[in-house]
Parts: sequence; structure tokens; C-alpha cells
Amino acid sequence: MYDWSDGLDETDDSALYFSPEAGNVVFASALDGWGFGVSHFAELYSKKLGIRQEVLQRTLWGNFYLNSKAKRIFRGATAKAKKPLFVQFVLDNIWAVYDAVVLQRDKTKIEKIVGSLGLKIPARDSRHTDPRVHLAAICSQWLPLAPAVLAMATSHLPSPLQLEPSRVERLMCSTAQSFDSFPVQTQQLSRDFLVCSSSEDAPTIGFVSKLFCVDHSMLPQNQSRPLTMEEIAKRRAAVKQRLKDQENLSSTEKSQKEGEEDGEKREEEEERSVFLAFARIYSGTLRRGQEVYVLQPRYDPQEMDLDNPRLCQDDPAGSSSLGHVGPGNANGVGADGGGGAERYATKVKITELYILMGRGVVQVESVPAGNVLGIGGLDQHILKSATVSTSLACPAFRPMSFAAAPILRVAVEPNNASDTAALSRGMSLLNQADASVEISLQATGEYILSTAGEVHLQRCLDDLRDTFAKVTLSVSAPIVPFRETIIPPPKLDTLNEVISEENVVKLAPVNPLLSEGERAEGEIVTVQTPNKACTLLIQAKPLPERVVGLLSSSTALLKALYLTTSSSGGKGQVLLSSETLEKLKKLRRDLEEGFSSEESWSEFSDDFLGRIWGFGPKSTGTNVLLCGLSEYRRGSVWRGVEGGREGPQGYHHSVVYGFQLACQAGPLCEEPLRGVCFVLRGWNFAASEGGETTGDKSLSEDTTPPVVKTVAGSYGPFSGQLISTVKEGCRRAFQVQPARLMSAMYTCNILATAEVLGKLYAVLGRRNGRVCAEEMREGSTVFSIQALVPVAESFGFAEEVRKKTSGLASPQLFFSHWEVIPNDPFWVPSSEEELLHFGEKADSENLARRYMNAVRKRKGLAVDEKLVEHGEKQRTLKRKQIAQLLCTNHVSFLCHHLVYMSSRILPFLARIC
Repeated sequence: MYDWSDGLDETDDSALYFSPEAGNVVFASALDGWGFGVSHFAELYSKKLGIRQEVLQRTLWGNFYLNSKAKRIFRGATAKAKKPLFVQFVLDNIWAVYDAVVLQRDKTKIEKIVGSLGLKIPARDSRHTDPRVHLAAICSQWLPLAPAVLAMATSHLPSPLQLEPSRVERLMCSTAQSFDSFPVQTQQLSRDFLVCSSSEDAPTIGFVSKLFCVDHSMLPQNQSRPLTMEEIAKRRAAVKQRLKDQENLSSTEKSQKEGEEDGEKREEEEERSVFLAFARIYSGTLRRGQEVYVLQPRYDPQEMDLDNPRLCQDDPAGSSSLGHVGPGNANGVGADGGGGAERYATKVKITELYILMGRGVVQVESVPAGNVLGIGGLDQHILKSATVSTSLACPAFRPMSFAAAPILRVAVEPNNASDTAALSRGMSLLNQADASVEISLQATGEYILSTAGEVHLQRCLDDLRDTFAKVTLSVSAPIVPFRETIIPPPKLDTLNEVISEENVVKLAPVNPLLSEGERAEGEIVTVQTPNKACTLLIQAKPLPERVVGLLSSSTALLKALYLTTSSSGGKGQVLLSSETLEKLKKLRRDLEEGFSSEESWSEFSDDFLGRIWGFGPKSTGTNVLLCGLSEYRRGSVWRGVEGGREGPQGYHHSVVYGFQLACQAGPLCEEPLRGVCFVLRGWNFAASEGGETTGDKSLSEDTTPPVVKTVAGSYGPFSGQLISTVKEGCRRAFQVQPARLMSAMYTCNILATAEVLGKLYAVLGRRNGRVCAEEMREGSTVFSIQALVPVAESFGFAEEVRKKTSGLASPQLFFSHWEVIPNDPFWVPSSEEELLHFGEKADSENLARRYMNAVRKRKGLAVDEKLVEHGEKQRTLKRKQIAQLLCTNHVSFLCHHLVYMSSRILPFLARIC
């Protein structure tokens, strides 16, 4: 086994750490506006003390002191009760300034300090009543912050010329794709990228990481300036003419004119926000008036005819080649582009270039390589990120990745239906302005806003109301995502009692979504196509936890595997890099170990991974479609790694596509599946003519599934029937297993004192959270607590914690993982202990059922719940009403009794008489 720690002792890793003597640390105060590095004072005192600057640079920070008589520096300042050099030469001087200016306000001492430092303080600052203003004026001249940070950045940040070729390849192509698979022109661009030249001959390459919104008044061309006498005279004449025209108009014409002016004002307000592209130039020089290509993230030079390109030209009228960049076009796909890579490339003319200077921008004519800049006029061509280049051979850079996933979703609609167009435009602008937000348009017409958290959601809604849409909004309750899964049959009931045949007094809980016939079929479900030409046997099994974790963390590898095995898209299959191939082989070995460690998968031990037909949903999920037929094998899904070729197709793609549809929406509440393996146990075709079955035909290794003929217009194409049948079969196989919901979980990091731990734990208990770790920080009375909180219960959690603890605890939430909710959504008492504890009705709260019903209600699905309407109990009546009712009933009873007695006595008296 290889020892990774071998050789670490000899390796120089000093550049990996922050150390003041190395010069990569700046001591600063943003409040008072000062900052310095050790090198600043080392240069200053080297002249006064006569000691070399290099020596002071190494000893000014640490346990060193100065012997003033010998003028030498020695170690052991603490042991000899001496002041360290940093305290003597740096901290004492800074403290003297604070003491004289802020605490004592001694003008004589302040003048002495200012004179010794050679500073010139304006009289306005020195006479100010606030001592902080005077302090900031002294410190900003003595220890300016900006030069200290700039000096450290220029001396320690690596030069672009030191960039490694492998890093260039990772920037210019995905991790899975091999850079050698690109055309020769593309591989030549990597050399220009490494040289980082700004000459005329060098191709221009830049990357736009995001778009940011600024007010149009911040742009240099829109800033206010003094008017000349001629401009003032023209404005005065225009106002007089407008007033004269208004006097001659009738009332109807005046109202119409006012409406037009209001519309113009509204349009001017909408145009107050301007988008600038935040970009960096890696090669060449970007100039105003230069024509460049804007390449979307999906652009691939392999699919482009570089000799005869057919592109979307920039429309001078302002129309976008991307069509409507917004919710319906989340990937930046051209609405009027071609069928290949042409739809992801647009030729535009650069009109505005800005250098970003803090809060303002400065307009420039050109920007050379190595600089960060802002580009105006690209908001109609870029959605979130893009690549700017003068060559079509340049590949699109990898898009930005963010640590926070947009998991919190809400539905947004305007209060007035007439503002729908404004909301659509505002959502499109928000999608461009915020790189972390995701916007989608549902089939029902709802706009779904996905954000990274509660604070991010509130910020996005405020931007919609105040900046982008400027309409009143109606926001739904947060839409929390769930996942559906199955588990092995439980051995313990809800009271932790062993389930056996002796203590079971009722039937096991069944899914009410199943019919009676489906409940008795067992684990294997049998389905047929509508024309009875194909019969499928499908079984659902839970995947091992280790396998689910591997698939969840290998989404990029599964996507690369899918690209190699898919036969569609471009001029051929994607060539994977050697690094990606090694990762895929390692993933395969890890999957084999994960399955071999489980006894329930021993029946497929001969070639389990070779039986995998696909992953889902979207070919990159954590669900697996497995072929359980011993007499038939399809081409392995790992053939891109093994170098093999695809076998006979037949209707395999229809089966895989039906499996993908089933994984996208589960039967519980139409949420995606997770950790489920569907095993195809049987697959029998019947050669039919007109829908009549003539006999079964098994599928062997050398046989291709027969083409089944159907009557036109009866059931449709057979491939479509097979897709819907496989989807329905997977759903039924899922329902006959113990189904569970999975909830998204937040990791909650909290810092709190011992006095508020009880209140904090009470809030976590009400939110169905649990504490995972608790430890006290050394040298303080603060506890560091790590807990898990369901995302569905996290809304308002931070605010409640701050209220209950009086601000002494503040949580930080991060998405952690998916966790199975232990409750069965369809649970009913099934044992004697459960009947005694819960009763026959078992009307206690079921958390999983509550979540499931809430999601089904939101999606308009049927909900199995009991509602009581117009229920009235006797104790809700008033006492007078009860007494009146009793009296009325008593009188009515007496009357009926008298009538009955008289009917029996009167005939008897008549006989006697």
C-alpha cells in the first residue's frame, strides 16, 4: 500500500501557510482605514536602527527582542521579560495614536505625533467634534490601507505566466472530456492562453463569470455635468413651447397627453438598471468597436464547421439572438439558431468597456490581457456566463460552480393579472443578475423561484418588487423538495417489538393507491402492453447505502459515461480523458465492492455491473435499471470504459426511457426516486398480427427483439406502448414495497453560551432537529453545537433561535444530505401492542403522511383524508338551550303516553257499559 505521508518532511510547504514574516498577512482596520504589513515597518526601522531589512522582516514577528546597547536582535523575549519587537515598534506606536486622539484628546500630543510622522492634516478634520474623523485622517496618511493590500497582492499572487498547461485544459474543457479530442485550431489556442500576450496578433480570449446590475447614473456617460449657456437656453425654450402647446389643447387631448407622458416616465424608470458583464481577459486585447464571438456554455467547436460557419448576427435594433433569455430559456439556447453549435455562438460588436474602480466605473478604449473589466451591451446575449473570443475554435469555458445549491423554492405570481408581462421581464432580469438563483416555468404557468436559503429568497423577492419587476407579488409557501425510496421489510414495529405471525392481528398496512389484484402479486409485478404483445416482470429493490452514496457523489462521472454511450449529439462519441477513464474504473470497482458486501445481491454476483442498463433520472441519478434475464444480455453501460461496442438495440431504449420517466416522478407524491433498483425479471414478446398473440418468444443473446405490428390508430406505435408500460410497471413494483419519503436535511452550526443551551435545544426539538455534536471551545465559555434540521422545518428557524436566546445564539444552515423519514405514510396498527397503544383508529400525527398530503395538495393530486363538516357536539350548546330541549322532550313524552293509555282504556270502559 502506498504511504501518502512519505516525503512530506522534505517537502517545502511554507508557501501554503499564512505568516506575517512571509509577507502574506496584512494587519488592518476597515473602520479606521489603516493597514500595514511587516515589510512596511521593517523598511522604516532598518534605516533608523542600522539593521538590514531582511533581518527585520524575519524577526519583527515572533519571540525576538532588541538589545539597544549591542544593537542586536536576540531570541527569548518572553523568558527575559522583554517586549517583543512587534509590540515595541508597532503596537505601542498605534496605541499611542489611539490614546492621544480618541481617549485623551490631547491637542499638544496630537500635534507632536503629526509633526514627527510628517503628515498634513486638513483643518476641517482636525477641528471635527468626532475624534474618529481625526483618527481616520491621521491613519489614512500614515498607514494607508489600499497600498498595503495592493503591494501584498502584486508580490504574492502568482503570475498568469506560471499557469500550468493542465490547468488551461481544465478551464477550456470539462473534466471528463479529453483536450486532445478538440480540433487542431483549438489546441493551438492553449499556447496563446499560456503566453498571455496582449499583442495585435494574439487572439482575444475572455470569460464572463456573471452579470451585475448597476444604476444607469453610475455610468460615466450618464453622470451629471454643468450645463453650458447654450444648453440652458435650449431647455428654457423647450419648456416655454411645451407650456404654450398645453394651453391650446382640449381636455381630452390633455388627458391623452398626460397618459403618454406617464408611459414615457415608466419606460425611463425601467431603463434605469443597466447590466454589465464581469469578465477577465486571458489573451489578446479587447477594444471598443471590435467584433467578437459570444460562446454559450454548451458551445462545442467539434460540432462547428470552422471553415464555413453559419452564425446569428448581432441585431443593431437590439433584438437578442438568444430570443427570450429567461425562465423558458434557462440554458441560453438560441431561439432562432441552427441545429448544431451555431445556435450557441453569436457575433457581436463591443460598444462599451469599463474598468471597475470600487463603487464606480471608468470608461476605457481597450483592455489588455490579465485585467478584470466590465463589458456593456452583452445582457441580450448572455444569460449567466459565457466565453468571449475572436476565434470560433475557442471552446466554451466551464461554467461557475457554487457551494450552495438552490433548494428552497417558491411560486411567484403578480397580484394583478395585467402585471404578468412585467413579472416575466423581471424574472428574466433576476435570472441574469443572480448567478445562484434558478427560475423555471411550470406547465401550469407558475413561475418557480429557486434560491439557496431563506435570506437569499427574501433578497430576491425584494429585488423583484423594487428593481426588476416593480409590481406587487403574491408568494406561495416554500416548496420543499422530497425524494421517494423503498426500504427492506422492517423487522420491528413502531414500539420496537419484533414482528411475528403470533402478535399480528390485522393485515399488514397496504398502499391505498394499489388495487386489490396488485396487492396480492407479491414483490414481482407483471404488466402487459395495451395490445398484449409484450409481457414484463419487474421487481423493485432498495440499493445499499454505500452504493447510493457513490452514485450521488459521482454525478459528473455518470454524465460523462452517458455521453460516451449515447449515439446522439454531434459528429460522434465524446473522447474521455485518461484521468476520467481511471475515475470511472475506480467507480466501477467501488460499486462492485458495495454490492458484493450485501447478501441480498448474491444472485447477481457473476456479472452485476454488466447487467446495468441505465441510471436515472436523467441518466445520472441514484436509481438503477438492472437486467435479471440470464439468457439475454444487452451491451453494457460501461462499454465506453471497456472499449466495447453496442449490441443489438431493439426496444431497449424504450425500456430505459420508461425507467427514466418512472424515476422522475414517484407514486407517493410525484417526487423523484432515490436509491431504488428496478430488476427486469421477465421479458416475453409475442409475434402478433393485428394485436392477436400467437406465441411466446424468449430473448437470447443472439436475438433481436421482433418488430411488433399493430393496427393503425388502435394503440399507437409499439415503442410508445412499451415506454408507458415500463413506467407503470416500475411504479407498481415500487408500491408493493415498504415505501418511505426522504427529507432534505440542513447541517446547523451554532455558537451559544451555556445559559441558553436549554432554550436552544427546545427550539431544535420543536423543529424535529437533533444534536449531533457539542463541545466547548478552548479558552472560552462558548459551546460549538452541530445539529441536523429538516429543510421543511427550517423556515423561520434562525429568527426563532435569535428571539428565544436574546441574540446569544445564531445558526448557520448548509445543505447536508437526504434522510429517510422513518414513518410509513400508510401506517395502521398491525400488532396487539400497537392496538393497545394507539387504538384502532390510530389518529396520532404521522409526519410522513402530513408531508405527502401537503405535496399532493399542492400538485392537485388526490388526497386520502377524512374531513368532518358541520360537526356539532352537545357541550357546545348553551345551558338554556339544553334545559329547553329536555323540557320539550319531557312534555312530548307525557303527551304520547296519555294518548297511548287513552286508546287502551276507552275500549275497555265501553265494554263494561
